[in-house]
Amino acid sequence: MIGLDISDRSVKIVQLSGRELRLMTHCWHAVPDGTLEHGVIREQRGLVDVLTKALNACRLGDGRSDAVVASISETQSFLRVIELPVMAEDELDEAVRWEVARHIPFGLENVYIDWQPVVAGHSPAQDKQEVLVGAAQRRVVDPLIRVLQSLDIDVAALELESQAIVRALISKELKSQQGLLLVDLGGTVTNVVIHDHGAVRFTASLQRGVSDLIKLLSREVAQEMELPRQREFSVDEKQRIAERLRAGQEELVVEILSVVEFYNSIDARHEVKEILLTGGGSNLPGLDAVFLRFFDNVHVQRGNPWVNTLTAGRERRPPLGLTESVHFTTALGLALRPTE
Repeated sequence: MIGLDISDRSVKIVQLSGRELRLMTHCWHAVPDGTLEHGVIREQRGLVDVLTKALNACRLGDGRSDAVVASISETQSFLRVIELPVMAEDELDEAVRWEVARHIPFGLENVYIDWQPVVAGHSPAQDKQEVLVGAAQRRVVDPLIRVLQSLDIDVAALELESQAIVRALISKELKSQQGLLLVDLGGTVTNVVIHDHGAVRFTASLQRGVSDLIKLLSREVAQEMELPRQREFSVDEKQRIAERLRAGQEELVVEILSVVEFYNSIDARHEVKEILLTGGGSNLPGLDAVFLRFFDNVHVQRGNPWVNTLTAGRERRPPLGLTESVHFTTALGLALRPTE
């Protein structure tokens, strides 16, 4: 399976082999400014060119015929667990649509909706059931499908970024753990995903990413910060960079803290207890210290996007270092999507 992570700033591709889930190839390609904006394709021809170059650079070979799972920007989507009365499945579909209409700021005619029952989770009220609902705007999905079809790509599925991030970072052992906050710090946005009681309970897309945080750095260092493979900075360089980034990082973490405080206030069952950091921005010097200062009672650590890959195959060591791997978390999660 091939995972294709398309964002405003870059395209990331991961190819995994069959059942062993070995990493066959991976690559990264920059996306020119203005090609996409908050997940919406503005320059269709430009995106076709970028994807063509990325696919060729990845040297997929015969694997080019593999099915592809591509990402949909979290900014333009909705993913939430909702509670509904117990009813027949044919009635449930209509009930889901009416409930979703209460939560999204755009009309139902403008979105694609999918849902599935939550099997594991906290016990809903009597005669109630939990349903995980996803919705994506047609103005995002339709142009993306046209671009992929123009490249003769076999599209197995389109998937929300948060679903892929969860699949990559949460192991079987962690699935039952309560109060997991996943923070994916990308180029232009930071995705916040709360996985609790066996399901994604809440997502938010904060309009602040790496490109905003590194504005105060020199052009050379800023460009280095966005690359999956960056040179090793000295301790003194890291300290100077951390000082420059601190104010912006604090503003971002305060936004994340407000999301957590809202979630924790819902009721006693809702409480964030652990934070997993991922995305290229999780490599920024000083970020860990800022999180620890604002979340002093929460365990903060870097998420490992290989936890569900290494256990499935024969590999025992990650094929990429963690600094590079976190750039490919979403692409890995997409490639890990089970085949139907």
